[in-house]
Amino acid sequence: MQPKPPRPTGVTILGVLAILGGIVGLLGGGALIALGALIGTLAASADIANAIAVSGYPGLSALDVSQVGVIIMILGAVILLIGIMTLAVGIGFFGGKGWAWTLGIIVSVINVVLSIVQIAFGSYGSIIGLIIGGLILYYLMRPHVKTFFGKGQAAAPMPTSTPAP
Repeated sequence: MQPKPPRPTGVTILGVLAILGGIVGLLGGGALIALGALIGTLAASADIANAIAVSGYPGLSALDVSQVGVIIMILGAVILLIGIMTLAVGIGFFGGKGWAWTLGIIVSVINVVLSIVQIAFGSYGSIIGLIIGGLILYYLMRPHVKTFFGKGQAAAPMPTSTPAP
C-alpha cells in the first residue's frame, strides 16, 4: 500500500473555509428557526402582518402570519442541514476522506445551481458565488487533489535506469 500523499495547500484552505461556513450555517439556520418560532407565537398580533405589508413584501402579507413563521422555520432547517454538511466536508478535508471529496462535490454543485437560480431571478451579485463554486469544482477535480482523497490514481513512480554492466 502506498503512503498517503501530503495534503495540498488548497485542500487545507478549503477545509478551513468549509468549517467556518458550516459554523455560519449552523448559527444562521438556528437563528431562522428561532425567529420562525417567535413569529409563530406572535401570530395573533395584527402588528406583525401590518409590518410585513409595510416593509415591502405584499405577497407575504397575504399569508397568515403563522404560515410566514413556518416558511422561515423551513428555510432555517434547510440552511442548518447545509451547514452541517459543509462542516462535515471541512472536517473530512483535513483527513483526506474519500466521502468528504464526494460530499464536497455535491455541496459545490448545489451552490452552483443555487447561484444560477439566484442569477435567473435578478441577483447578479451571485455571479461571484457561481465563479467561486466553479473554481472549487475545478480544483477538486484536479488529479493531485483526487489522489489525496483516494479518488484518483497515484502518479506512477519514475522508472530508474540501472547502468549496463
